[in-house]
Amino acid sequence: MVDVILAGSNWFGEWWNLHTYVAAMVVAIVCGLIIGLERESRGKPAGARTLVLICLGSAIFAKLSEMMAGIYGDPSRIAAQIVSGIGFLGAGAILQQSEKGYIAGLTTAATIWVTAAVGIVVGAGYYLYALISMVFIVASLRLIRSLERQLFHVRNLEKRIIRFQSNHGKTVWKIMGLLEDHMIHSNEYKIRSANGDEHSELELSYNRTNRNHRGFLSDVATMKSVTEIRSNS
Repeated sequence: MVDVILAGSNWFGEWWNLHTYVAAMVVAIVCGLIIGLERESRGKPAGARTLVLICLGSAIFAKLSEMMAGIYGDPSRIAAQIVSGIGFLGAGAILQQSEKGYIAGLTTAATIWVTAAVGIVVGAGYYLYALISMVFIVASLRLIRSLERQLFHVRNLEKRIIRFQSNHGKTVWKIMGLLEDHMIHSNEYKIRSANGDEHSELELSYNRTNRNHRGFLSDVATMKSVTEIRSNS
């Protein structure tokens, strides 16, 4: 009779552990996905898939740490390594952008770091806290950006017209590549294309304090097919 009770207890314990584990994975995916979608909407390199995996991986490590520690172990030992280990991903995001001659990618690195923190919270079993943290992260990314635009972007905004030879559409694709490299969004420019070798124009909403805009104009100015860059304030 005792064996039956113990067996039933073990079965229930395993079922409950599996139940909480699956719940943690679902919450981690939701948190990582929402943060990632916000970043992807901005055209950032760490998008939905990346941040889902970071949040999910952190939650898995935190859960694994708890299960391996058992009753008498220290469940924070594996989880603590996530904080330092995730720094390699963040440093990679910064270093990749630094090759272009300027420091960038700091917000991406910070997002990777804080998403890993959310994953640890999920793995520790505090699902509601993780969801609240996710809301604050997304709100911070959205609201602070809007505040920055109001304080610094709008008053420094002016139009730049870039005239270039179409070269049967080849120049447009080169310029589009530069726009992507410098992470300039589609709502910041307009292209008026021409047929054949006629001149086409790109109208850029240029912000002189934006390093991406300055870098783009610097690269475009070296193209032989670009014939004019002028202000249209």
